[in-house]
Amino acid sequence: MNQPINMMQAETFTITNVRVVTPDEVLDPACVRVEHGIITAVCESGESLRNTKAVDGRGCLLLPGCIDIHADSLEAAIAPRPSAPFQPEIVLPTYDTTLAMYGITTVFHCIGLADLGEIGKSLRTREQATKIIHAVRKFSKEAQLRTCIHLRYEITDTESLPLLHSFVKEGLVDLVSIMDHTPGFGVFKDAEAYREYCQRSGESMTAAKEKINHLIEIRKKVDQHALETLVKFCLDRGLSIVSHDDHTAEKLDWARNLGVTVAEFPVTMEAANYARESGMQTVFGTPNLIRGGSHAGNIRVTDLLQADLVDILCLDYSPMCSLLALFKATKITGKPLNVIAKMFNLNPARAVGLDNQTGSIEEGKDADLILVDTRQIVPRVLATFVRGRAVYQALPSRVLVNWK
Repeated sequence: MNQPINMMQAETFTITNVRVVTPDEVLDPACVRVEHGIITAVCESGESLRNTKAVDGRGCLLLPGCIDIHADSLEAAIAPRPSAPFQPEIVLPTYDTTLAMYGITTVFHCIGLADLGEIGKSLRTREQATKIIHAVRKFSKEAQLRTCIHLRYEITDTESLPLLHSFVKEGLVDLVSIMDHTPGFGVFKDAEAYREYCQRSGESMTAAKEKINHLIEIRKKVDQHALETLVKFCLDRGLSIVSHDDHTAEKLDWARNLGVTVAEFPVTMEAANYARESGMQTVFGTPNLIRGGSHAGNIRVTDLLQADLVDILCLDYSPMCSLLALFKATKITGKPLNVIAKMFNLNPARAVGLDNQTGSIEEGKDADLILVDTRQIVPRVLATFVRGRAVYQALPSRVLVNWK
């Protein structure tokens, strides 16, 4: 009788008859042995691995699980309507499973700390952010995925600095991004672009103008020394720091001088080129690639891929895009699948210091794996493994994954 995967039944097993995506090549056919959650063998033949229980992958792809360092969709899961949020504790278990369904094995939930009163982002207040952070941290102990917190700090939100320091000191944060959404300093190239954004969010023209003037005045008072102290405080505690929406070489130099090594969503070709030339890793969102453009009217990820300026691809605001983007990026660039796959696993793992533990199918690393069927119209995740445990399964009858 065919039995579904049950990792509780066997601590040692072999996934056989799969195309294994390693950092250097795609092995076909191949097999991977897992013992107590760790990859212990990667072979082109299963002959030497017979004395273990086997999972027949039936020719599907076996990839490292996606490591998402900028997952910005938890807010939408908690508050599908801005005025009607649910308790985070209710949402997190189901959302955890949803991410596993899309092949994500490590997630850095973005939590916005800026208390800027955005109508469409009701959760981005100090009070709400604190509540979500504590809920995520508590849930991470029982989550099926490796669950981390990416705290987004807006430099004009000076009142939140003491709170951010306390979060870092208490070990509640795993990654910090330094943001500046002041018109003229990033994603909003000028006041008009910011006014249009505010109006799309439901604000009046008068309110938008007042907010622009307020932000510009606050930015003049930003304490550079306080920012330097914050970044050093984070780095001394082993956290990675990333910059956000950089638009010029000067802005990137400012970030690099603070100690930042990763540039999230550079909004111009100039900034993306300079980040690469400066040795910084670049991060871009998969929704931009799948939709064919930026929702904010910035550069297309397609153009960035063709210019070889992308190091990391993240789910951003849509988890369903990650797997689709993997194959689309491979097609656009003409590069081997194993090279493009690094944008989703090994490169982000390196950016946050997890590459010795996960991010690739290599002996000694955690068995964070996804089994993908590419024979359907849309590639589909059939099984997601975290530390060797199957946390998600969707097994069509023609692709049976069974214990033998």
